[in-house]
Amino acid sequence: MLIILLACVLGPLVAALVPEECPSIISEAGLSPTFAHMVTHSIHSLTVEDIRYYFKPDATEDNGIPTVNVDARSNERVLLNAPLAGYDDDFTTKSLKSFDLVMRNMNRTWWGIQNYSTLEKVAHALHMAEAWENAMREYKVIEKQLDPESDLCTCVTDIKNNGVLNYLNLVAFNIRYPGITSGNDDALRYYLAQSNSTDSTTEDTHVREKRVVSPGHPANFVQVDFSIYKRSLNFDGIDFELSDVELLKDVAEKFAEKFAEEFVDEATTVHNHLDSADNWESWKNMLKLPKEESEYYDIAVFMFCMLN
Repeated sequence: MLIILLACVLGPLVAALVPEECPSIISEAGLSPTFAHMVTHSIHSLTVEDIRYYFKPDATEDNGIPTVNVDARSNERVLLNAPLAGYDDDFTTKSLKSFDLVMRNMNRTWWGIQNYSTLEKVAHALHMAEAWENAMREYKVIEKQLDPESDLCTCVTDIKNNGVLNYLNLVAFNIRYPGITSGNDDALRYYLAQSNSTDSTTEDTHVREKRVVSPGHPANFVQVDFSIYKRSLNFDGIDFELSDVELLKDVAEKFAEKFAEEFVDEATTVHNHLDSADNWESWKNMLKLPKEESEYYDIAVFMFCMLN
């Protein structure tokens, strides 16, 4: 990867780039065809503290790293800057800080991945910490080689055109509405019914437009493997500027066939929570990460370009 990356060190060309040039630039730099998918998996739950620990110690709250909003009640599905998590610094290890954060929010049904148990949320937090640990090693190499003003960084940071923002919104939908992209009609009908119910979490519901589906999820949907990171999807006709309620209706009324063909993301909708040694086997296989350094090249390049 270093040989390929050296071609990007000289910085930008004189002529301004247009988005159409970026796919070839990204490919020639050695980034994977699944760049947007892989980056999305790595950044969807990042916090300021995580960025400082793994990538850039002086990162601020104005960091430019988009993440999924952990508050499922919020109209703001995706945050354009990774937020402060409020880790308890009395703990000295990253693991206990992450564990404490989950435990402090264990009674908040709107926090984090919906339908996950507390144990499952802990497992997810540790899974992501391992991914960032692996990416950190690649980041330390890349920061010595790559010019943040290069054409590659220009393309990597264009999250509206390179697919990152679209995939992040789709991941947010999977997190908020487990089973929504599983192809199961019961899940979609459930959420549409909820979207027409009274939202008890919102004041003045009769006055304000309802934008978020009411709390509550089909109990048997536990989405544990977002394989959207492994395939390319066509987002034409899907406007993530719409509210959750509006987008759910669009999916049901206008894009049902498209959703069935392209947005059934092969995500494994597991009907078993992590509540036994037998069920742990399937979860363990999902949580295991690749060992090859090249698997973390995409996220390392993305984090460097976004933060510098």
